[in-house]
Amino acid sequence: MKGSIRFSNVSKIFRWRGPRTRHETLKGAFFHRRVLRRRSSSDQHVALDGIDLEVAPGEAVALIGPNGSGKSTLLKLTGGILKPSSGTVEVDGRVTALIELGAGFHPEITGRENVVINGMLLGLGRREIEERMQEIVDFADIGPFIDQPVKIYSSGMYVRLGFAVAVAADPDILLIDEVLAVGDEAFTRRCLNRLARMRQRGVTMVLVSHDLDLVTSFADRALYLDRGRIVVEGPADAVAARYRSDAVGDSDRDDHPPPVRNVDDNTRWGNGDVDIVSVELCVGENTSRLVASGGPCSLRIRYSVHKPTEDFVFGVAWHRSDGTQVSGHNTDLAGLVPGRLEKDGEVSCEYDSLQLSPGEYLVDVAVHARNGLAYDYWCDALKLRVTSEVEWPGVWSPPHRWRSIGPEWEESDGTPARDGNSRE
Repeated sequence: MKGSIRFSNVSKIFRWRGPRTRHETLKGAFFHRRVLRRRSSSDQHVALDGIDLEVAPGEAVALIGPNGSGKSTLLKLTGGILKPSSGTVEVDGRVTALIELGAGFHPEITGRENVVINGMLLGLGRREIEERMQEIVDFADIGPFIDQPVKIYSSGMYVRLGFAVAVAADPDILLIDEVLAVGDEAFTRRCLNRLARMRQRGVTMVLVSHDLDLVTSFADRALYLDRGRIVVEGPADAVAARYRSDAVGDSDRDDHPPPVRNVDDNTRWGNGDVDIVSVELCVGENTSRLVASGGPCSLRIRYSVHKPTEDFVFGVAWHRSDGTQVSGHNTDLAGLVPGRLEKDGEVSCEYDSLQLSPGEYLVDVAVHARNGLAYDYWCDALKLRVTSEVEWPGVWSPPHRWRSIGPEWEESDGTPARDGNSRE
């Protein structure tokens, strides 16, 4: 299916070259009658180890993790720049990689000529390139320099023109490697706007970034890689929170992979200083898994303290069962300054009116330090359903009122509708 990506048990191993002795050369071996030394299996680097991954058409997936975790290698395997050492990579559709923008430009010819050459390399015909030339030039914002040799371009001009050519190719799959970390603020805004419009057209995107705020706002799903393996995958906000927690606690861990509370599904992690005991939805005085759209309710979180602390934040994050992010809020954002947490207890997040459309929702609950270190982060701690007499698409369900001048209609029971009929 166009735009789909599938990795099946993929590994990528790089062989170390390193410095050679004189007997490792053909000449040295000949004259000294020495046999070329075979490199041992330890002279290698496992960049990716047994990766299984599926990306659906139109999905945006982010790859996060520390330097050297395998993110860029995975991206290059997807783009066909590298081949796997084992396993299979299946990619369906035209792929454009925003990895080293402008790296293929020839310095002695003009920007316009480079656009033609690079456009053809991306699979466009010459006529298609000429039709899109003005759009490319306008987006790159390099003015008359388009007809000057690119060797006189600044680094920013290189990047802008490279990005403009790449996104003009109308790919089915777009690979992005930290390209938004370069350039000025205006260029970044233009890039994000263009990427948003491409997402609306159903372009599949795989993003590598250390900007976790960008990851949570841009991606549907995220993979946290470390030492070539997937530590956890899931909704972008939850995975980013896990990575933040591990990064903060990195000085406290040894050279082993990050700990996982639940090794079966990777849905819970933290250092255990504070444990979340239970999470309940309360409607009135009763607990429930059902709440009417627009009705009042609260989330009640019971916790247990194992190590008293004066640095704590309680938070919740809502998302749909398909992974769509809905909302996230915590006590720190609400302006609550922590005092001391030393006894078991409970906190509640109260909603006077839950303005969500009907459907299934999952709630993540966490207690963590203000710098992001997780004491207990529990993904999908609660599953609930928002109900309504009628179904409608989307997530937000605000009270609203219809007013009219001219049209006439009736209520569903046959009575004339009064002006200002509303859904409260």
